[in-house]
Amino acid sequence: MYTEDLLEESRSPANYGHLSNPTVTVSEKNSSCGDEIVVDVLIKEKNNQQLLSDLKWQGSGCAISQASMSLLSQHIIGKSISEINQLQQSDLESFLGLEQPISYGRIKCLTLGLQAVKKSITLLSEVQ
Repeated sequence: MYTEDLLEESRSPANYGHLSNPTVTVSEKNSSCGDEIVVDVLIKEKNNQQLLSDLKWQGSGCAISQASMSLLSQHIIGKSISEINQLQQSDLESFLGLEQPISYGRIKCLTLGLQAVKKSITLLSEVQ
């Protein structure tokens, strides 16, 4: 199941780190396996639309959770909040280039980063 590209993405993830001035920071943990993702999100207004202007993340866990968050971060920086809210498991599988559907036990690993990003968006909307 693990392709060489997936393993390489998890070893050298994109957008790994911390933002110095995030709009919101959120942590999500997969209690069944211990994977954890922390995202710093910077939201800016442009043309009356909220955009995810920047994102940095840190985490630990399996290759799937780390590669998924890395590829997700590359796809969502610069996107609108509404575009991000429409993303789902199948989009993440596509980003990873999985040839087979992910097993049930690995879905939480795959979606952990997306859950953290969507949680940050929800928290932001509650504050405004």
